[in-house]
Amino acid sequence: MHENSVRFVWHEPRPALHCDVGVCLHGHTMHSEECLSFLPRYLHLVPGISQIVRHYERRRQIDFSRAWWTPPLTPASAVAVEREQIARLGLRPMVSLTDHDNIEAGLSLGVTADPADTPLSVEWTVPYQRTFFHLGVHNIPRAASASWMKTMAEYTAQPNVQSLPAILEEFSRSGDVLIVLNHPMWLEEGVVESDHRVALSHILRRCATWFDAFELNGTRVWKENAETIELARSHGRPVISGGDRHACEPSACINLTQARTFAEFVAEIHAGYSSILFLPQYREPMAQRILEAARDILRLYPEYPGRERWSDRIFYRGDDGQARSVAEICQGREPLLVSGTAAAIQLFADTRLRPALRMFFSERGETHP
Repeated sequence: MHENSVRFVWHEPRPALHCDVGVCLHGHTMHSEECLSFLPRYLHLVPGISQIVRHYERRRQIDFSRAWWTPPLTPASAVAVEREQIARLGLRPMVSLTDHDNIEAGLSLGVTADPADTPLSVEWTVPYQRTFFHLGVHNIPRAASASWMKTMAEYTAQPNVQSLPAILEEFSRSGDVLIVLNHPMWLEEGVVESDHRVALSHILRRCATWFDAFELNGTRVWKENAETIELARSHGRPVISGGDRHACEPSACINLTQARTFAEFVAEIHAGYSSILFLPQYREPMAQRILEAARDILRLYPEYPGRERWSDRIFYRGDDGQARSVAEICQGREPLLVSGTAAAIQLFADTRLRPALRMFFSERGETHP
């Protein structure tokens, strides 16, 4: 590995970037389905909202494992958010959108955008032993995209860990493809940490050959990212940025490069060159950022007909197995749990309360580099 740098704008108020391009990796759009099983754990951290959640949990009126939400931004809006931030740094943007097991965002953008700057990419859900890993597969060949997605979907539906090395070997034969082990320390809801650690050790023994980089994630705490740096070092792999944007906050970290195309950027990572810049929002308390993302997820978007309200973007699978939006299920009447939670979140996320929230959440002892 030739060069692997990680920098932080709060240590360099006016960083000399010495690069022409900023690369945003790992961002989500309306085409991702995000399970809500994690939600009660986070909502219990917020005073007032916690009591509402407990009320519904005691009465067993809602099963969060059957519910999911879709991020508010369209592919074009998501790209615009990331490009604007990178352009403010004086850099030319490249953006790789990676929805969960879905490439519709990249396909739609490919009609109007330059594929050299906006590749076809996905975040692939990989069940493995008793846990899940997520692989960022970037710059998928468009001619092979249907067959690649079919292969990924078949593995996810019926995982066979013995077949994974062969799949990765096939993907890696396309020299312009980048395979990233996303947030390797992250636990899917319900997964036991000891099981995840055992599976991580196993997948790295069998598959690390095909992982081009390990991700430092803009929505994970620094302690976890620092552990990822050590993991990457021990396996002789570079680290790479992953913003993991789900709402409207732009990515909290990006890669810097001189590459003229995304394929050239991939070649740099393959060669071991990676330069990461963490941006100011990463230093904000993580709980505060989650709260503000929740505000963006639940607020009104009149510019998106058919998806204006949160109830158009949150879905629930009923006893009959059919998935319906909350708007359809409730026929225009918002359930107290979500409407009350949405109102409380809007209040707590109000910019006038930001200093008080920062102080409150900072007392949790979160560390930053």
